[in-house]
Amino acid sequence: MEWTVTIEGPDEFGEIQRAQVQIEKGFERLASGEIGLSIDDGKRIMSALQEFVVKEELATYALARRVCVSCERLRPVKDYTSRKIRTVFGTVVVKNPRCMVCQRCFPHFSMAFTVLGEICPDRATPELMELTARLGSMLPYRKAAEVLAEFLPVEPTEGHQTVRKRTLTLGARLEEQSLRRERESPPLACERTQLEFGMLDDPLREFVVSVDTAHIRSADPKTARDFEIVIARCGRGGRGTPPGHYFATTNTSQLEMRARTLQALQFEGYSGHGGHRSL
Repeated sequence: MEWTVTIEGPDEFGEIQRAQVQIEKGFERLASGEIGLSIDDGKRIMSALQEFVVKEELATYALARRVCVSCERLRPVKDYTSRKIRTVFGTVVVKNPRCMVCQRCFPHFSMAFTVLGEICPDRATPELMELTARLGSMLPYRKAAEVLAEFLPVEPTEGHQTVRKRTLTLGARLEEQSLRRERESPPLACERTQLEFGMLDDPLREFVVSVDTAHIRSADPKTARDFEIVIARCGRGGRGTPPGHYFATTNTSQLEMRARTLQALQFEGYSGHGGHRSL
């Protein structure tokens, strides 16, 4: 028995592009109890279909980026390189053109830019980055890599080091986005006046922020380079209580300290937006 999976769609010129994947299932596989498609069959199907879709989409994007937005002429292509795009359904090798700036609009510039680097700077799709980081945050890195290889058609190079790198990269981006929102958010009216309630002799209802600073000097005595580092503890109650959350930063600006302090306090259950008194 042979099954054929077909995917088709129009390209940028309206022509129908089609790809097919054939799966053979003999009587021996059925007699051994293998009913339906297996995980390996699913990997093969999704890998072949993903390769077809990714190549068509990136070819369309590369052609669209060649058009100059000012004069609507095609930019010249300096050369072509190959680029690996890692997705949840396998790695696809595509052509990556390097386009020159429009010589008619910018005759004195000879710069070139890679087209696919604009939409895929990590050489991996955002979905794969998020899935890898999610598994890496819940499982050991080696186990997360094994789970990815077990159910997805990923390459053997997707090891624990790749999982760790993607997890830390995505975590740093999320933290930077959170701090940027805190820094750029306008002050609210409730931040200017916050009602103070009595603690009723319950130290766990009190939020405490402890801040310490230090100057880090250069190891070379001939240089005068040094910088200041801030280490803060945000938790509930005083001595004898759990330590809470710590953070360290070299940016001592008021906006940076406020954003990081509020972020650490929110992990401890603080529901305000600022305006509390310094302790």
